[in-house]
Amino acid sequence: MSDMSEKAMKKIGITGVMGAGKSSVIEMLKNAGYHVLDCDRINDELLMKGHAGYQALIAEFKDTICDAQGDVDRMKMSVLMFQEAGNKEKIEAILHPLIQARLQQELEQLQQETLVFVEVPLLYEVGWESCFDEVWVVAADEELLLKRLQQHRHVAKAEAKARLRKQLPQAVKVEKADRVLWNNGDKEELQSNIYAILKEAEGF
Repeated sequence: MSDMSEKAMKKIGITGVMGAGKSSVIEMLKNAGYHVLDCDRINDELLMKGHAGYQALIAEFKDTICDAQGDVDRMKMSVLMFQEAGNKEKIEAILHPLIQARLQQELEQLQQETLVFVEVPLLYEVGWESCFDEVWVVAADEELLLKRLQQHRHVAKAEAKARLRKQLPQAVKVEKADRVLWNNGDKEELQSNIYAILKEAEGF
């Protein structure tokens, strides 16, 4: 996907830690008429029976990655990734090029657009920042992140902290970002922040 940034269209990656409010930003961008592609959705499609990701994983891991119906079992896949050294890299080496190829196909159908957004939850963790013209990080104060995780994921504060520790620290993502969307207020404030950044981004 190295040629993605050679097109006239501006491609913007959206990322951020859990609880920052990426889904709210995505919803507002869609409501404003922008196209937002979702890497998790592409990944889910690739893991369906008959699709390239499914076939490649079955070829590599046989029935150790499937449930009784022959579908890819996400829990088994998660265990496999950390059960044996090298499995995580194998799975990523299978899926990431397929996701990038599908993403490229979908982007090519949107060449007439000025801005196109792509949601990549673990963008920095997988090293995809060079795939985009800009990366926008959705961020919020730590206490607010924890509060949202407790409310929306129904977990205790200790578990919320543990989940955040599994991701690249928010401070690192904020430092790496081309633009940061702070989401510490209400929806009106977030929308105002989005419109301000959109105005800047479209001035290229």
